[in-house]
Amino acid sequence: MKRRISALVLALVLCMSIAPVSVRAAGPAVVPSPQNFVVDGKAVKAEIYNIDGSNYFKLRDIAMLLKDTKARFSVDYDAKTRLINLIPDAEYVPDGSELKTGTDKSATCVASTQGVTVQGEESGLRGYNIGGNNFFKLRDLGTAMGFFVGYEQDSNTAYINSAYYIEHTDYSDGLPVSCFFEKPRFNGNSDILIGIEEKFDMLEEAFAADHAESIKGYAREALEGSSYPPTAEDPYIAEWHATVYTCTDDLVSVGIGYDWYAGGVYDYGMSCYNFSGQTGATVYLTDVVDGTEAEIKETIIAAMLEQYADVNIEEAGIMMTPMEAIREKDIKDFSFYVLDGYVHVFFSKYEITFGAAGAFDVVLPEPAQTVTKG
Repeated sequence: MKRRISALVLALVLCMSIAPVSVRAAGPAVVPSPQNFVVDGKAVKAEIYNIDGSNYFKLRDIAMLLKDTKARFSVDYDAKTRLINLIPDAEYVPDGSELKTGTDKSATCVASTQGVTVQGEESGLRGYNIGGNNFFKLRDLGTAMGFFVGYEQDSNTAYINSAYYIEHTDYSDGLPVSCFFEKPRFNGNSDILIGIEEKFDMLEEAFAADHAESIKGYAREALEGSSYPPTAEDPYIAEWHATVYTCTDDLVSVGIGYDWYAGGVYDYGMSCYNFSGQTGATVYLTDVVDGTEAEIKETIIAAMLEQYADVNIEEAGIMMTPMEAIREKDIKDFSFYVLDGYVHVFFSKYEITFGAAGAFDVVLPEPAQTVTKG
């Protein structure tokens, strides 16, 4: 009898050990985010959650904050199709849920089952539903709707500039290269801004025909016969990345920096482009810095000597001292950008110093003048 009971217990144990066990999938890690938020230079409060390490913003908060800007967009919902449709440059109609903060709704977070279209086309946006509202990554929204998103690490601040966004085009063509071109796109349909955009379009065309084809050609050659061909982990590089330093009604100041590597020496640099926001004309140093050409050059020299006081400037020249090189340079050939109201004069490698000194900039002491160029 005992043997029969023991056999029965053993059989039950074996059945339990091989029976499938239902395990509930872990949900996302969600907490209210402490991140600061700035829109067009103004600090704002919005509902932000950190979900699995990334910050998500409420869709209707962003639409509300941008409703009076050139980056405005409407939010429409079709209950039958369960689709959210976003329409650029359309009036946003608030529903009363916007910019409500103070209540932690983390426990309600689930992956959103609603699709998102932009002007009726699939957007690829994926987000979460928290408290009945949809939340998305800010950069994803910026890419989809055309506004710039940046991050300032020291202050843990995410920020939006509604005047422009950066368009990124990849030219890698499946090769082990990192090859892309970035250019600014400006919100608003003025002929002036369209004309400025066309100038960056021409730069991209030149990049595609020259640098992109060159780096891909080098990669193909190396893949056929080099002992050290490029790989996905160590690709050849031709990256042209755009930074908009100023975008106002008076001035558009843009830098196109580049990084280049084709298995030899790594190279980098930047070209600066400045335009009048009123006319689209090219802006030169004499348009933003007070003084004669000679006085402007002396201002640059004085600022350089002060900001690089720990460097033996006299010894850094190639054929002449950097001070002499600045005095000899045509005023229209100075590369510069305007950031936070101040002029930064940019010098590439070898421009006025030997290559080991690298590229550097000099910040002029007085605020930039308002551009009045016609």
